[in-house]
Amino acid sequence: MKKIFLLFFIPIIALFLASCNGNENGDKIVITYANWNLGSPDSEEPNMERLMLEAFQDKYPHIKVNVIEWPKEPGSNKNMDWPKFLLSRSSVQSLPDVYMGDDIPYYVIKDWAYNITDIAKADSEYLNISEDIRSAATYNGKVMALPSAVFYAGYIVNKTLYDQQGQDWPTVTTTYQDFISLTKAAANHTSATNNGVVGIDGIEHIIHWYPAQLNKNYGWFTLNDDGFNLDSDEFSQTMTEYRKLQTDITFVYDALTHEAGKEGSTIDLDVIFPEGDQFANGNVLAKFDYSWSFGYMQTNINNGTYTWNLDFIGTPVVNGNKRVPTVSDFFTIASNTKHPEEAYLLAKWMSFGKDGYLKRIELSKNISGISQVNFAPLQNDKDLLDKYFELYPSFISLRTIIEKGEFIVEPTKYLPGYINSRYQGTYDADRIMGKIIEELRFGEVQFADIRTQLNTRINEIFREEKITFDNAIKDR
Repeated sequence: MKKIFLLFFIPIIALFLASCNGNENGDKIVITYANWNLGSPDSEEPNMERLMLEAFQDKYPHIKVNVIEWPKEPGSNKNMDWPKFLLSRSSVQSLPDVYMGDDIPYYVIKDWAYNITDIAKADSEYLNISEDIRSAATYNGKVMALPSAVFYAGYIVNKTLYDQQGQDWPTVTTTYQDFISLTKAAANHTSATNNGVVGIDGIEHIIHWYPAQLNKNYGWFTLNDDGFNLDSDEFSQTMTEYRKLQTDITFVYDALTHEAGKEGSTIDLDVIFPEGDQFANGNVLAKFDYSWSFGYMQTNINNGTYTWNLDFIGTPVVNGNKRVPTVSDFFTIASNTKHPEEAYLLAKWMSFGKDGYLKRIELSKNISGISQVNFAPLQNDKDLLDKYFELYPSFISLRTIIEKGEFIVEPTKYLPGYINSRYQGTYDADRIMGKIIEELRFGEVQFADIRTQLNTRINEIFREEKITFDNAIKDR
């Protein structure tokens, strides 16, 4: 009886395993996929990413994609923490073949990431991505993750409002000094009759991008191959400029709201500005934002909700340099994949590949109810850029930025040691790094008093974690 039971069930088990993993006998190759942007599988609303997965399987009928749904916490409607979800999958050697990555160094140390170097560097489309972007998750020449989307950061300017205030609006070639003077002249933070006009909204990231435009040898937050350079003259100049803005309530919204929030302040924002969200009112001259916001803005322009003209200028020119900040998302291919070529093909289709991106544009135009494509093409490709800017004609200046191709990349998701050295690591007995830098921003400590100590400590944390990472990458 036992023998009959085994003879009956062995073929069924084999068929199940083949359907999960693909085999060499002509069955479809199965690739598993996980992402946090898939929405609910039960939703009646269409989802761009799920439609893209269906289109991939139509184009490559020998491949089947199985979605690993992002699970909920037990007894909760809240999704499980993403690293916890991946850890649970890795514990049984079942990481999704392709998954969205939020901490590439951690994945490398845990041996969750496949070394995709040979496949990527043989792909002309991968090589057509700006080196600043594609090399972000490359360590010692090893490609451990693929850029899946890039978002550009900088100032969105209200051209109509500048004009109404009697000033020229800033453009992609405007210098920092002119940007400040034009905006200061056009702003009105002193109205007592709700007629105020917001000048600059968003200065926090100046401490991250400004040094890299003073010195092209620096990246985000003064980083270069040797680590951070917070004791440099460039960072000193940056902090001087930042503090000047953070204390100027006449045209910097961050400064005004900070002062208004202090105990005993006599500043009444409700008297200065019209009621409601100032940007939605068309009442902000220059707002620091990311290109992922273009979708709702362009929609509001198209349907007439916004009756003013916007443009995206990135960051202004400093010291003759314009290096626009970017934020990247990444796909990781699992170290346990049995089909790295097909996994790469799927990751490429969902991100930087020309065929996949053109399909996104097609879906965006033809399927009612899906979100408009929210990231510009990763490749500097005329056909792709033409199609993207048909969707975003109000932000055409971004094309000039992309075609120039000079960027700095926010390193949170890919740089070993960055999160701890910038935010979570210990500065002293009372403060973590994020806290001491916040105190620096708001003048609670003086840069000159901590300049050397701050740079020493941030690099101690950074180098310690980098050594751990370098040891992990050797064998990958």
